[in-house]
Amino acid sequence: IDSTQQQWVTNEFETADKKLPLILALHHPIYSFDVFHSGSSKMADVLENAIRDTGRVPNLVLSGHVHDYQRIEQKIAPGGPTPFIVCGNGGYHNLHQVHSQPGTKADDTGAVLKYAAVKWGFMTLTIDKDHISGVTMEIDRTGAPPKQGDTFQYSAKPITLANPKSVPTL
Repeated sequence: IDSTQQQWVTNEFETADKKLPLILALHHPIYSFDVFHSGSSKMADVLENAIRDTGRVPNLVLSGHVHDYQRIEQKIAPGGPTPFIVCGNGGYHNLHQVHSQPGTKADDTGAVLKYAAVKWGFMTLTIDKDHISGVTMEIDRTGAPPKQGDTFQYSAKPITLANPKSVPTL
């Protein structure tokens, strides 16, 4: 990530409609409880800088790269956690194992693993004026019908920090 890329992300946060939820999509996850891939400290720095410079906090952070499904929460703003979803279980033949159970807190950041699935699947998001809701479907190798996996709901109300310099280290 160079300064031009950081400026672009920060500008996107700054100019995004202040009345709408903000969803950040990245390739590399900021957090991961995967055995092959840790979270990206570079992406964490990008997000931290954008929040500090604008006061805007994403309602949801989506990523892939890791070949499993994880929903992780991190407390950034008052009023509730920010969800970080790793949805990389769309079909790669070698799914990655997760090294922790739901409820595990990362020692270095305090991010909490809320749900993990080492199964192929997909996620559907629904966004209305009040909520961002999601449901995952999990598919196994036997050809059995898909099964519902994770479900979640978070606020779709825009999130702005009164003191952007107070953002925790991600």
